[in-house]
Amino acid sequence: MTSIAEPVRADAAFGTDLYAQLAGPGSLVFSPASIAAALRMALVGARGDTATELAVALHLPGPEAAADGLGQLAAIRGGDDLTFRAPNVMWLEESVHVREEFLRQLAGTVSVERCDFLTAPEAARQTINNEIAEQTAGKITGLIPKGAIDPATRLVLTNAVYLKALWVHQFPAKDTKKRDFYPERTGPSPVDMMHLQERLAYHRGNGYEAVLLPYRDGSLAMAVVLPDGPLSDFTGTLAGAGGIGALLDGLLSSGSEALVDLSLPRFRAEASFQLTDTLQALGVRAAFTSAADFSGIADESLRISAVVHKAYVDVAEEGTEAAAATAAVFAMMAVMRKPQPDVQLVFDRPFLFLISDTASGLPLFLGQFTRPGSA
Repeated sequence: MTSIAEPVRADAAFGTDLYAQLAGPGSLVFSPASIAAALRMALVGARGDTATELAVALHLPGPEAAADGLGQLAAIRGGDDLTFRAPNVMWLEESVHVREEFLRQLAGTVSVERCDFLTAPEAARQTINNEIAEQTAGKITGLIPKGAIDPATRLVLTNAVYLKALWVHQFPAKDTKKRDFYPERTGPSPVDMMHLQERLAYHRGNGYEAVLLPYRDGSLAMAVVLPDGPLSDFTGTLAGAGGIGALLDGLLSSGSEALVDLSLPRFRAEASFQLTDTLQALGVRAAFTSAADFSGIADESLRISAVVHKAYVDVAEEGTEAAAATAAVFAMMAVMRKPQPDVQLVFDRPFLFLISDTASGLPLFLGQFTRPGSA
């Protein structure tokens, strides 16, 4: 096995940052690659501070490197026992003209569809959600919530990831038994515990053990990591220990195998996120404001109005089914309107005036104006 590829290290670091933001006491699933794909597409067209903030959050040097990870994702292939797809789609308002350079940089990894956001935003939302549902075999539905797309929407960048794969070493169904599972700070709960004894890639790291479960017909695998102590403590130190990139490096580069007696719960998890606050916490701020600069996409002034994400995973004896989708919604920058006054005053008749010391109220000058030219 080889170590993690250099072009993927940025997404691994970004995934570590996201995990630190999203992890809590409950179960969690999300796709760093899917979220990064949507933001990488945005970064290709970002300029100025907007580009700098996005690039830093994505651990990239700048917009020129943004398209690389899209190619890495697109290069993953399935087989007879492994279904994998990760389409990227640019949904454009019918009237928007996108810069040729932006399209050129994304050519081959992003398809383009036109939508009528201006006069039929709800129909456009349903069209995008239906396409995401189809791309993910019905596992991700309703990705973009009502109200996220309106007549000001000009562009939506979406990524969907779908995986259905069989294990190389399947867990015998007859060996699945009810066993206790011990969550932190609560009592034990029963789970369907699968069991397997097999030679597997194994790594003993600093404060954890990890094992790699490969899928058939490709290079995909699931890493399962068991901390020595509480998961919450491990999560807190993960970034300082090199993040998920270093963890995968340990598994992939060590080349060591062991006869592992493995007990793993059969589980299913799903989650949905509005990522605006999360991304702002990671330093992506200008992109969501009137200071946004996506001039590399189009002449229109655009800002990101929403980033939404959903994910699903089902791990069983035969294999895994997993799906995720991300949408970055771009809105036309609102034209600044003059505020409506609370009161309207027109001094077109005689009036009184005074000049005073506002600290004491002392009237310094007092007078009136009754008609032009009068003394």
